[in-house]
Amino acid sequence: MNEARWPGDTGEVPTALEAPASQVLPVPDFDESKLNFDEPSDLAASTDFGNTGRKLAAGWRGLKLAIRGDSSFFAHGYRGTLIAITGLLLGINQWGWCLLIIAACLVLIAELASSAVDALARAIGDPDEPRLKNAREIATAGVMVAAFGSGAITAIVLSWKLIDLMGWRL
Repeated sequence: MNEARWPGDTGEVPTALEAPASQVLPVPDFDESKLNFDEPSDLAASTDFGNTGRKLAAGWRGLKLAIRGDSSFFAHGYRGTLIAITGLLLGINQWGWCLLIIAACLVLIAELASSAVDALARAIGDPDEPRLKNAREIATAGVMVAAFGSGAITAIVLSWKLIDLMGWRL
């Protein structure tokens, strides 16, 4: 099959060493002498399933870093508080609370993932580099989808209860 090619195109995919410098992300220096596969490293020890205390402490530190580093957690907390107060005033049942809590958790998980991607992009190099910017925007899209889904669930749960209280249900 005869494919059209750009002038100078050999049809081979360049490796990272052959690619132009503008297409390669900078890689931080790494000391290979620190690699020891005979003994578990500190990273492996912190992910040990038998050590729940370390995992919980790391999780709390991560949550604290995310909340302090991103103002959108305050906005989600503010909206969540208003939704909880409205739910209390309307007297929604336990299934409504379950749906609201799951929806809120999904938004927070998406926001934490977005914060992690943003932190990684900043650690790697210039966060406005096109590929890193794309990754950050994809993570933000995940937050947007979770927020819209959560908003839909909230609207359904609260409006269903309001319709029930007003006697508009047939």
